[in-house]
Amino acid sequence: MPSFTPLSPLETSAEPVNGYQLLVAVLLVPMASALVVASWTLYGLLAKHTSYVLLPLGVGALVAWPAWCMARRSDTCCLMQWLLVGLALVLGWFGLASQPWEFLLIGAGLGLASAVISTGVAHAQGWMPGRPLRLLVGLLLALLAGVGFSLKMEPLVVQAYGWRTAPLSLLVPLAMVMLLLWLFVEAPTRKAVDCMARRASDATTVRHPNS
Repeated sequence: MPSFTPLSPLETSAEPVNGYQLLVAVLLVPMASALVVASWTLYGLLAKHTSYVLLPLGVGALVAWPAWCMARRSDTCCLMQWLLVGLALVLGWFGLASQPWEFLLIGAGLGLASAVISTGVAHAQGWMPGRPLRLLVGLLLALLAGVGFSLKMEPLVVQAYGWRTAPLSLLVPLAMVMLLLWLFVEAPTRKAVDCMARRASDATTVRHPNS
């Protein structure tokens, strides 16, 4: 990797925004988040006991904030890749499990996978600073897409191939998202974050010059 020489404030502010990485973050991060929510929905639909449904949600709520803080201080792309690998392992175990304790551990593992959403939010914030409303709308759409995907897919897959195939079927889109993240996504550097934050601040000043 070439060495980085800090630029002066004037040169940094003149640097063009990496619209390609912004577009990739807008497309792939919601897809990864939607797959996490789809796995939660699938777990709830296939759960043997209704109490199991709350397990991924509870664990996910506990790890959301620590995962976001960790992502802000590390390489978001690398962290997201490892989290998706963990999600793939849990889904594979889901398709093979048969004991109640296994399903409890799977629910906890799916809850830990919610760190993908927190990491994705931190990644998107790096490329879209100062735009919380857009991030919120994108996250909401990803959650709805994940729920809708499982609700549509699960009855068809279970009827055709059995319930054990349903979690394994999520591995196909998951592998595609992991490959695309590995090939095309870069973690936002501090220089890029500062540049885009400055541009967002300038745009706000132009829109509200008297505020």
